[in-house]
Amino acid sequence: MMRSPRAGVRITCTAFIALAGSIGWTSAAAAQGQVVGRAVPAAVSPPPGYAQALDRGWRSTLGSPGAGYWQQGTSYDIEATLDPETGELSGTARIAYANNAPLTLGTVWLHLHQNFHQAGALRNRTAEVTDGITLSRVVAGGRELEAGPVSDGPAYSVDGAVMQIRPPSPVSSGDTLTLEIDWSFTVPQQGIGERMGHSNREMYMIAYWFPKMAVLDDLRGGAFDAEPFLGTGEFYDDFADYTVAITVPEDWTVMATGALENPSEVFSALTIELLEAAATADTLVTIAGQGDRDAGTVTADAPEGSLTYRFTAQRVRDFAWTTSNTQRWDATSAVVPDRDDDGEEDRVLIHSFWREDRAPLWAEEWLYAKQAIEFHSVYTGLPYPWPHMTSVEGEDIIEGGMEFPMMTLMSSYEGTDAQALYSVTAHELGHMWIPMIVGTNERRYAWMDEGSTDFLENESRMELWPGVDHRRVEARQYLEVAAGRQEQSLMRHSDYYEPGPGRSIASYRKPATLLVALREVIGSVLFQDAYKAFISEWAYKHPTPWDFFATFERFVGEDLDWFWSAFYYETWTVDHAVRSVGVAAGGGQTVVIEDRGNAPFPVHVRIRTSTGVSLQHDIGVEHWLAGNTTFEIEVPADAGRVTRVELDPTGFSPDVDRGNNFWPRG
Repeated sequence: MMRSPRAGVRITCTAFIALAGSIGWTSAAAAQGQVVGRAVPAAVSPPPGYAQALDRGWRSTLGSPGAGYWQQGTSYDIEATLDPETGELSGTARIAYANNAPLTLGTVWLHLHQNFHQAGALRNRTAEVTDGITLSRVVAGGRELEAGPVSDGPAYSVDGAVMQIRPPSPVSSGDTLTLEIDWSFTVPQQGIGERMGHSNREMYMIAYWFPKMAVLDDLRGGAFDAEPFLGTGEFYDDFADYTVAITVPEDWTVMATGALENPSEVFSALTIELLEAAATADTLVTIAGQGDRDAGTVTADAPEGSLTYRFTAQRVRDFAWTTSNTQRWDATSAVVPDRDDDGEEDRVLIHSFWREDRAPLWAEEWLYAKQAIEFHSVYTGLPYPWPHMTSVEGEDIIEGGMEFPMMTLMSSYEGTDAQALYSVTAHELGHMWIPMIVGTNERRYAWMDEGSTDFLENESRMELWPGVDHRRVEARQYLEVAAGRQEQSLMRHSDYYEPGPGRSIASYRKPATLLVALREVIGSVLFQDAYKAFISEWAYKHPTPWDFFATFERFVGEDLDWFWSAFYYETWTVDHAVRSVGVAAGGGQTVVIEDRGNAPFPVHVRIRTSTGVSLQHDIGVEHWLAGNTTFEIEVPADAGRVTRVELDPTGFSPDVDRGNNFWPRG
């Protein structure tokens, strides 16, 4: 059982019964000492790797990083050239890989994500077939390597979308391995499961494009987590520093993860002037319209026919970029809380690249992104830390949205309404916090990033698009699937959900609904404290579900295994019902509340009577954990005749059948 190290305040069943009796309401079964047979949630049992990390001080029982927490240090120096006419992308990556782990590495692993597109590649969805990535040179520790079995000595071996390298000598703890790799590939139209590609070769979104170090994971005893991308489960990346030079033809603009270091070499004086204005603006600044693109006045002169954009980024978990010679470029800035402790608010540049003939709703995208960054920066307690946030319209590439550090790719949302575009914007920009700052393992635990971001998106929609309870709308999707017994466990590996709604519900809707429910259970103050602490303590690190669980238990001071086990590990459901309202033996009336589900959950009861009295009763989760399935509330005769009983009047309980939450029915 996973318990908080702090003294618990959990109310025992006996104490709860005494408390209930003192205020005039009792459970008949509990009062008679009867325990009805029902399943009780099992204690959360973390995997052996997590227990080992605790023992070694790498992680803490408080849910925070341990004193001995470690992760690898990586820096990339990349030079790349894109030919937009053919889609050919070639580059060189120089990688410095610092081994901060307390162990020696005989080999290292890298991802070659573009091999997802090779003929015969292992994948769980259809994809455009290309030649994948071509490696023309691999150097490790100063020695050029040949492809071959790594068991025979220094070499590199490619197996699908992963690559293993044995350097000339093992990499001891504290040492740094240098790698240099030349590669090339043809950009697919809808690449990596609609996460990158091109539209009519007039705009490109380039991601998952270079040989990338896999995560050396402390939960696997210091083994590499080098699972290949199969098309569904997303990514697990280390944080790294980047220096990237991108060469494209003249008149093509580039925006990328990080800060542009040479604006005067690539942009016209007018473009630089407009960008400076946008950096302090609250209104729309159009950097480049169609007329500017046609006139060729956006970029600097390029006598040699090409421009090289140079970017740097520190401590980011990936690097992506976009380029186009046709898209409109809008900009403004978002105001975020003080980031540098100078006592003043800070500004973040907001960019939007889109095509007026393909995406008319995007005329307001600059505003939606500004609103989302400002809201999320306050709500999470961690102000957006980077110099810009860029939205890229990628019709023909994607349906929906995809996040990268400082960037998001989204479809045009043509045929929908403005709120749909705002919603996907708020969601994708919410991912800047999880997993782009709080570096979760999306492939193994999709709910940690998607569910948390769905929750954050809904909170922003509640404030910026009032009039609809967006949280309940999303919860309804989960509850309908749960009622039909179609849901699957949140803790399932993201690549291995069965066909149907199981994966989307477990990854998005259900965990978002559970965070709202948890907030109601523990109170908004404790919830916000725990939520912000989790984000702050795990910024630029790799938390697990058990760190998340322990963080909330630390702030609540209670064992919450009943919640994690029933809802995260299992697919148990809540179904509280008003079973009956009858005449009590000694006068007055008896209201019987029944738990028809198998997930224990507290319930708030509101009773109205003919005299206008409104009675409020809370049935704690301990009562159901004791094995009971009913609870009786005695309403005294002088309170009047019961006219209305309602369970969960605020509507935040994940109850699969709200129709039986009322008496009389209807």
